[in-house]
Amino acid sequence: MDTDKERMRHQKGSTHSSVWIRVHPWLYKQKLTRASTLVSVIFAVVASNGTLMAQSAGTLYLKVDPANFMYRLDHEFTLQRTELELLEGPHHFSFWAPQRKVVDTTLTIPSGTSAFTLRLPYSTEYLVYQRDLDRYRKDMRVMRQVPVAVTGGALVYTAFKYATMKKAHDQLDDDRAAYDDASSPHAITVLKTETMPAHKEEFDKARTKFAVAAGITALFAGTTAYLFWRSGQRAKPEFIDKEKLRFDGLSWMPGPNGGTWQGGFTWNMTR
Repeated sequence: MDTDKERMRHQKGSTHSSVWIRVHPWLYKQKLTRASTLVSVIFAVVASNGTLMAQSAGTLYLKVDPANFMYRLDHEFTLQRTELELLEGPHHFSFWAPQRKVVDTTLTIPSGTSAFTLRLPYSTEYLVYQRDLDRYRKDMRVMRQVPVAVTGGALVYTAFKYATMKKAHDQLDDDRAAYDDASSPHAITVLKTETMPAHKEEFDKARTKFAVAAGITALFAGTTAYLFWRSGQRAKPEFIDKEKLRFDGLSWMPGPNGGTWQGGFTWNMTR
């Protein structure tokens, strides 16, 4: 009865109507798939955020010899601090100090406190520089100090021979004065035949030795002056810290004429 009334109401043009839409099963399946994908993404983001929030940091103490070391952290930050607080996980370090070799290493930072000890070795360039510098100093001693010492000894010897010659000359002058003042024929004869000839021979020998000593001294002085001039033409070895240039970002490119330094820089265009 009620059903018939409703049917008659619709036939009379009632303003109330019902619309039924039939959804295709394929479209319904696509909607479910998109919804499940969106839920999965939400869960993945939440899980990743939870992982990041759960990641803790650790404190690292650096004990590096020498004390004036520097290091580059993760190829980006140049620091000198001995205490660092870093996130857990691997971090790259490049350690360097003047005259030392660059040491690259990766340290895995655990949670809590940890320490790292390192003694930086001397660079090859510094060892070669020390060898060349020692050789240079040795050559300077041979070419300067030794000739100066020999020339100084020759000067002392020449001065001694001069004093001996002067003493013999003064003795001759005394003999001549005694000969002029002598009144005894015997004394005059002894002075003339024995004393004065003997003293004159001593003076001649002393004068010859002084002349030889003076000539040797002059030769040594000339040689010393030449060696000083020659040694002054030699360049003192210079130390070029290639490891520092490498630490700063340059690279050495060897070539047939010695090689060249090359370098580059990085500019972050997003800033």
